[in-house]
Amino acid sequence: MKPDKRQLLALILRPERPAATVLAPAERFQARTEVRSDFAAWLAALESLLPPLSDPELDEYYRTALMGVVVGFGDRNLSPFLPQHAAIIPPLLEDIRAVYEQIRASGADYSSEEFTYRAFDYGIHKAYYLDWDLYLSHDMY
Repeated sequence: MKPDKRQLLALILRPERPAATVLAPAERFQARTEVRSDFAAWLAALESLLPPLSDPELDEYYRTALMGVVVGFGDRNLSPFLPQHAAIIPPLLEDIRAVYEQIRASGADYSSEEFTYRAFDYGIHKAYYLDWDLYLSHDMY
């Protein structure tokens, strides 16, 4: 199933697990870069696709989502430098922005830490779905 911003919004507003039981996204990413030295370079390249800095909190969610994409690309052996792969970045950032703005406008109570975790996982899921959409589904059918 394709991940979408409605699912992300629901997960941020109703977390299903205590955050303390899982490593923070930055720690998870750091652990992965120790195994894959190219991850830091991938992240630096993808950060060039970020919009200009505007809101420090939103900017951090963007960066965390990109860390997730890098991990997802690495898990799926996808290159972030191919145009068909990098094409998922603008919609990913748009989803993060839309959910952030919706939560802020609604005045809903949310955890910044939970949003960070979910942004990271959302990035991973977007990369996994890309692999399914471009390659695996075509091989199976």
